[in-house]
Amino acid sequence: MAIVIRRLEERDAVENFDCGDSPNDNYLKRHAWSNQEKSSIGVTCVAVDERATRLVLGYFTLAMASVPRDAFPKKHVRGLPPYDLPLILLARLAVDRRFAGHGLGHALISEAFRISLRVADEAGCRCIVTDAYRDRIGCYVQYGFVPIEGAAEGAPLRMFLGLRTVRTARLEAARTR
Repeated sequence: MAIVIRRLEERDAVENFDCGDSPNDNYLKRHAWSNQEKSSIGVTCVAVDERATRLVLGYFTLAMASVPRDAFPKKHVRGLPPYDLPLILLARLAVDRRFAGHGLGHALISEAFRISLRVADEAGCRCIVTDAYRDRIGCYVQYGFVPIEGAAEGAPLRMFLGLRTVRTARLEAARTR
């Protein structure tokens, strides 16, 4: 299976998408297109098989955001001005259960990192943040995400990853190829 990751299109087949999480399923089916094209509050990218280019196998959504400087651990904001830090929100990330275990999650987050670096070069932003489900924290930790604030019991945990870290990792990976 050759995977292509591209921007969501209106005629993409999303109605049977099932990642096992109703909020993520419903977002893709009911809100992703309008948030992208009508409201301009998030852009969704989808993974498709190049032979079945309308069937969505997985997706992520990125949006712009800011977080108060004080929410970050002090060692990560030392020397920065005392106002909210601009960042990219990895608002959604999901893989259809039928296609789990094939590296789609890694491919999707890698593309989200690539886009985030490009945006940071053009507009400036400090990091990527996400609100990780408690049972998925380990998935984000393996990429270097760290918590930035406490959350109520059972609520998602806000985590961040500095874009300098992403850039350094990509450069190192390119050198070892």
